[in-house]
Amino acid sequence: MSEFIFLDGELLKYGAPMRSLLYGEGVFETFRWMNSPPEYLEAHLDRMKRGADFLKIPFPGREKLTEDLETAIESSGLDDAYVKVCLLSSGPKKFYDMPASAQVMVLIRAYEPQAGSLTANVAPFSRNSSSPLVRIKSINYLENVIARREAKSLGFDETIFLNENGEVAEGSSTNIFWIKGGKLMTPAVECGLLPGIARMVLLSSAKELGFEAVEGRFGLDHVASSQGAFLTNSLVGVAALTDLEGKRISQNVETFKNIRRAVFNKFGWV
Repeated sequence: MSEFIFLDGELLKYGAPMRSLLYGEGVFETFRWMNSPPEYLEAHLDRMKRGADFLKIPFPGREKLTEDLETAIESSGLDDAYVKVCLLSSGPKKFYDMPASAQVMVLIRAYEPQAGSLTANVAPFSRNSSSPLVRIKSINYLENVIARREAKSLGFDETIFLNENGEVAEGSSTNIFWIKGGKLMTPAVECGLLPGIARMVLLSSAKELGFEAVEGRFGLDHVASSQGAFLTNSLVGVAALTDLEGKRISQNVETFKNIRRAVFNKFGWV
């Protein structure tokens, strides 16, 4: 059966990742590339593969992805870069059909220094902890876009999602941690969150930092009454959460510096 696709009134003559465009079917990873591949590149590619396998998108292989990344970085001429690599889906246009192939897209720009502290509101709608999409890094990102725009319009840097049970889940592009009673606390994956690479690094570093790591189900009051809260991802590393819904969160500056330094060291950013 013949099929015709027009873009801005012109017949599209070359292939495009139409399933990604039509349905948001695709996965991505973002990270900092500082003079050399990131320390946890394999973890990023493993997560991308898990997401691709879940969506039935053909995975091109780690070697192909790494080669595309290195070519893009070399062509950019940047020593310190923000990198976003996307696996985009093509195939039959019926939404319930299986993808047939994938394309790799790499976006690169100069890395911009990230803020050491952030403010956040609570998202105006809940995370669905049972959604299969919350645990993959899908390009279907509209919930995050809407919630972050709302936060920005109110003067906040980030937004924090609660799930349908009122439990803390995650930020729009970050995982959340806090310190309480000498323990390093963070929501469990079952609360409805994407387990980040920086989250993994910090959890594995908790013992050497002198904390017991606790993953569980917590309400917002647990964060508000903590002895310090912070947000993590593979671009910011660790940033202090100093204000939540306009309420100041106390911080132990030295403790935060130690945590931030530990993650930066693991990422090779020092």
